[in-house]
Amino acid sequence: MHVLLADDQAQVRSALRLLLEQEPNVDTISEVADTETLLAFVKEHHPDLLLLDWELAGLADAEVVAELRRASPNLAIVALSGRLGARQTSLEAGVEAFVSKGRPPEELLSILHKIKRNRESVHRERVEDWMTREVVQIAPDATLMETYRLMSEKNTRRLPVVNKGQLVGIICLNDILKASTSDRGTVMSDVAVAMALASLTVGQVMTANPVTISNQQTIGEAASLMINHQISSLPVVDSSGSVVGVITESDIFKTMVRLWNVRVNLATQVAQED
Repeated sequence: MHVLLADDQAQVRSALRLLLEQEPNVDTISEVADTETLLAFVKEHHPDLLLLDWELAGLADAEVVAELRRASPNLAIVALSGRLGARQTSLEAGVEAFVSKGRPPEELLSILHKIKRNRESVHRERVEDWMTREVVQIAPDATLMETYRLMSEKNTRRLPVVNKGQLVGIICLNDILKASTSDRGTVMSDVAVAMALASLTVGQVMTANPVTISNQQTIGEAASLMINHQISSLPVVDSSGSVVGVITESDIFKTMVRLWNVRVNLATQVAQED
């Protein structure tokens, strides 16, 4: 676990570091002393856990927490303060937990262990647990007219292209729309469009060697692939290369909702224990 300490007092950071260095699950500890450096570090390095001084210079409560969430959605945040009232404001801002700086160190360690268990539970989620198993697919020798009708019937914009049980490509609605436009970029007549869609095959316009993901990989890995390749879904393949499902942005969103619920439940549990 990579832990980031954000506190403008060097002695506080040193004390936290000394405490965390005894934890077997903490392998990296980094430090920042102001909000500007904090935001830049999180955006670049994506630590797992942030111990955040709620009086850190430049901190604007919920605004900074929201920016941290945007920069690193999986970041767990524990607010630290000795100020009365900081508990409510920090929890309302969306941190996982609050610990008073005057409390015994065992309390902080207990919360860190709970966060770790919750994170492990979410990160164990595999693609196969969230993917759509009923995959609508098309053969490479199918015409674009057949493909367009199938997309309309199944209300989908992307189809995996499968030949003899193996994924060979992806065809999107945009591929079909491009095929219905002349080389000069003008829209063809209805008759010309129909002729083009009836004569062209999927294999002629599909994207070969598409980005895929294994059914044994994690939801986080699927999300990273979608972001890096700017796509909204991924064909899911098994160890033999056969298509066994599809994972979409909607599926990723469902897991993010679950992660958010974990955060809310943890914050509630900690507050009740106090």
